[in-house]
Amino acid sequence: MKLSLTTFATSVMLISTLFSQALYAHVMVAQKGTLNVAEDGVYMVISLPVSAFSAIDDDNDGKLSAAEFTLHRLEIIKTVHSKITLKDENGPLALQGIMLSPVTSHHSPQTPSSQLVVMGRFTLATADSALEYQVSLFGKGEHEDTLAITATRKGKSDKHTFELSEKNSKVSLFSE
Repeated sequence: MKLSLTTFATSVMLISTLFSQALYAHVMVAQKGTLNVAEDGVYMVISLPVSAFSAIDDDNDGKLSAAEFTLHRLEIIKTVHSKITLKDENGPLALQGIMLSPVTSHHSPQTPSSQLVVMGRFTLATADSALEYQVSLFGKGEHEDTLAITATRKGKSDKHTFELSEKNSKVSLFSE
């Protein structure tokens, strides 16, 4: 039985999430993200502040409890779909396989989270496409108004490091 690279990558991400969701929360530093362009997709990992989302912090403590996360998970996914976009020359690309992980402490995993790690995959028609990435989710707290992103293209020396903010929320990537 042969597995495609996409099937293999998706399986690894799913299994890793099921068995070590807390570990993923520490893979990405707050207000940072990565975009890894492979043959048929762009893999995104980004850490976003809870304050960037409206109406999910029911007790107004600036953090996301396990109960709030469970209750508002679908709202969070819907917001991610509408506020994080990637386009190629043919238009918007679909974000698939969204995984969410509240950032928790190693010492106290039940402590509410101020950051949320979002992972997902955009499907590409062609690997060498010029891309436009946009994020419209910025927090209200100190140091939550910018996102530092690193984008790489597999098999090439293409690497883009950039910062997004409310005033500068999109960037062109890999345009020749």
